[in-house]
Amino acid sequence: MNESNSQFEQRKRDHIRIALDPRSQTDGQNGLDSINLVHEALPEMDFKEVDISTSFVFQKQTILLSSPIFISSMTAGHEKGREINQALARLSDRHQILMGVGSQRRELEDSNAAEEWMAVRKQAPNAKLIGNIGIAQLIHTPIDKVQRLIESTEAVGLFVHLNPLQEALQPEGDRDFRKGLQAIENLVKTVQIPVIVKEVGCGFSTLTLKRLQDAGVFAVDVSGKGGTHWGRVEGYRSEESDLLYKVAQTFSNWGVSTLQSMLNAKEAQVNYQLWASGGVRNGLEVAKLCALGASQVGIAKPFLEAALAGDEALENLLQKLELELKIAMFCTGSKTLKDLQTKWVMS
Repeated sequence: MNESNSQFEQRKRDHIRIALDPRSQTDGQNGLDSINLVHEALPEMDFKEVDISTSFVFQKQTILLSSPIFISSMTAGHEKGREINQALARLSDRHQILMGVGSQRRELEDSNAAEEWMAVRKQAPNAKLIGNIGIAQLIHTPIDKVQRLIESTEAVGLFVHLNPLQEALQPEGDRDFRKGLQAIENLVKTVQIPVIVKEVGCGFSTLTLKRLQDAGVFAVDVSGKGGTHWGRVEGYRSEESDLLYKVAQTFSNWGVSTLQSMLNAKEAQVNYQLWASGGVRNGLEVAKLCALGASQVGIAKPFLEAALAGDEALENLLQKLELELKIAMFCTGSKTLKDLQTKWVMS
């Protein structure tokens, strides 16, 4: 369904407002409470030796990062979104962490929308940005237009978002997902940056993770159930008397948890990097996901709340998350993130 610019902007404003509503959260459903890191009472190391830096290599280019924590994609294409993205990009620039940009869907039809990212780049020239396209848009978009999305953000990677439940419950939703896997394969063969396939909060089954094995993707962000639930968000955009509102209540807990999605990836024995997000709220949960094999761990809602409060709040949040991660590593005797991968048990 075609939207006017004003309709698009209103939808994005609705998304921010409703995503911050506690009713849109599936708190406690990410499954990570059942993972315990093994306490080491005698670490035999100095806390200063804990190293949370990481990197990834693509086509001989190495991207150095200060930590595995990244800012998950949230919003774009409206005035408040510009302010949020500029604040988040400045944080990425200062600390060299990855940032997934908000929706670039509007740019596919309106070339002027790319100005948002030009403004971001002026404030954060060294931010590590990852572009954003939905699978429903990718299927119907010529590769040269996708390339322009990458160029407008000067992206170091590209997220392809999979969101069937959200599109099904969205009044303006694009529900044609035919030839989605083929579109991903074509994209990987064409662009010169890593392609990361990502859910938006409903996770992945073992079968779907296996189907992506031969697509050539660089990584999959499992983005499981446990945080903002976009089925709920779209439902709350409708009036209580509307059909989509009522149907959204039926699917309010739909999805595969973040933990189960990670375990599914282990069962699938995937050949691409695993990234993880979905209800991650503190550095201990980041540590647990790194222990489970995640190379990068995304956080959205806490960064959104902090961005709305200003740069100081963002600094304080990142400092807290990274200190929690370091303490979890120190108390398991892990000097590096790789060391963590032998330090977990399920209760």
